[in-house]
Amino acid sequence: MKPRSSTRLGIVILGLIVAIVFIGGVAFLVRALFGGQETPAEILASSLLTNPTANTTVSMTVRGPITAKEYHYDLKLEISATSRRLVAYKGYNQNEEIGRLDLDNDDKSFRDLLLALQMAGYTNQIKSSDERSDGLCATGQIISFGLADGETVSSELWTTSCGGSGDFGGNAQAVIDLLMDQIPGSTDLVRQAKTLGRN
Repeated sequence: MKPRSSTRLGIVILGLIVAIVFIGGVAFLVRALFGGQETPAEILASSLLTNPTANTTVSMTVRGPITAKEYHYDLKLEISATSRRLVAYKGYNQNEEIGRLDLDNDDKSFRDLLLALQMAGYTNQIKSSDERSDGLCATGQIISFGLADGETVSSELWTTSCGGSGDFGGNAQAVIDLLMDQIPGSTDLVRQAKTLGRN
């Protein structure tokens, strides 16, 4: 009887090992084919969205259409657990402000924003970052999304309003709306920047 029961036990254990390997292989293939692979940078950035530190900030910069320097604008938005800021600049050097909005913030509001950004794919990257944005989308906007922990940049991805370029893989319009909605008066400041010198 003993040799038979040890043989059965061996067959059961072997069957379990084969099943685990098979299930793991299927899960790997499904993820590789349909879900992509998160890079270590994406994993780190995503964890910063769910577990921010006191130094965590999200940012969005917008390069306006390539026009005469008198009409060109750039926007820079930064949000942390303690502050919210939107600055509109005239020209290409970001040394002349059109206007600025500075507001305070609180931890609960910031954490809710980070979770909403995560749901919108804020740190999703669709391809390598080798492509340069210089000169692209001349009649539209280049939009960059950043995530930092103090001086350490965890994620910096970009897209265009012209489509087809950049490495940002999330829902760009949802992210833009989420960030702009954090700053009352942002719509008026952006409108002012877009009509610069054209009144």
